[in-house]
Amino acid sequence: MSFETVFITGATGYIGGEALYQLLNNKEGRKFNITALVRNEAKSEKLLKATNHQVSTVIGTLDDTELFKEQILKNDVIINTADVDNVPHAQVLHDTLIKIDRPTILIHTSGTSVIGDDLSADKNATTKIYSDVKDIDEINKLPEKQPHRPVDKLVLDIEEHNPKVKTVIISPSTIFGLSDGYDKIISIQIPMLINACLKRGKAFSVYNGNYIWSHVHIKDLGDLYYLLLSKLITGDKSLPTGKKGYYFGAYILKDEGSVTTRASAIEHTWAEVSKVVAQELKKRNLIESDEVSHADPEDVVKYTSFDFGPYLWGTNARSRADNAYAIGWKPKYSDPNSFWGSIGPDVDHIVKSG
Repeated sequence: MSFETVFITGATGYIGGEALYQLLNNKEGRKFNITALVRNEAKSEKLLKATNHQVSTVIGTLDDTELFKEQILKNDVIINTADVDNVPHAQVLHDTLIKIDRPTILIHTSGTSVIGDDLSADKNATTKIYSDVKDIDEINKLPEKQPHRPVDKLVLDIEEHNPKVKTVIISPSTIFGLSDGYDKIISIQIPMLINACLKRGKAFSVYNGNYIWSHVHIKDLGDLYYLLLSKLITGDKSLPTGKKGYYFGAYILKDEGSVTTRASAIEHTWAEVSKVVAQELKKRNLIESDEVSHADPEDVVKYTSFDFGPYLWGTNARSRADNAYAIGWKPKYSDPNSFWGSIGPDVDHIVKSG
């Protein structure tokens, strides 16, 4: 089977835009018949123009059940990058795919908040690091109270019921860098922190900020989407799929050594990020001081208008992409300078965009 028809959600978003760019500009010269779900006519026109009409669009939302089901049934490949916590949408995906009677590929997007710990003023950095190979059984048993987990469970169940459908989940850590996408080209996690600091008039961390996350560049993440798709298309039997097909978007160190409560070269603490944000904002005279104060979750929600905001910067989520490296993923932006050097351009992009 050629797997030439692709249905993608979130194509005008940050992750979906990069994934779409990789499809349209793949080095293997593959040609796909791509349909993108977009929310309105303006989004459709923008995407069609930006891609030189290399994609088709359907206008709707994830709540348009019949439209979504129709596209699942019409396409060989589904790439899902939109609203990864939408359980009704995931239920439709699950219920449709477990009954489909032909080979189909599903690449679903999650996030490493699924392994995040609880908010607490009393905690600090953790030494717990999740590997998507060594800890896969633990990951598959995470409780439903964890972010993204209810949807993850539905996706992970599909291949168990229908072996004709090959599923993989990509679970990115903090994503950084400007994407090659077609509409939204900037991330959420750090830019939202920048905007909250601007609104507050002063940089902050959630509590003391001594919490560690892994990170990944958006272009490396896009490479991973295409690498997985390419291997799924060719029917690579060695590729982990289903409940073993969980792929963290993160980096690994060849010689990890003993794990400590200090962030490694492929990680960051939110206290460090807040410090650099403060310096970049002060440098541009956007705030008066580069001092970083502590904020509790209630304050953070006030300045973000986002109930989940405190969890973005007040939790630990350390991950290692052992699965991705094992299948031949070769990231280009794992150097620490790539991560720390991306914060200034994020500030500039936010200021320019108003």
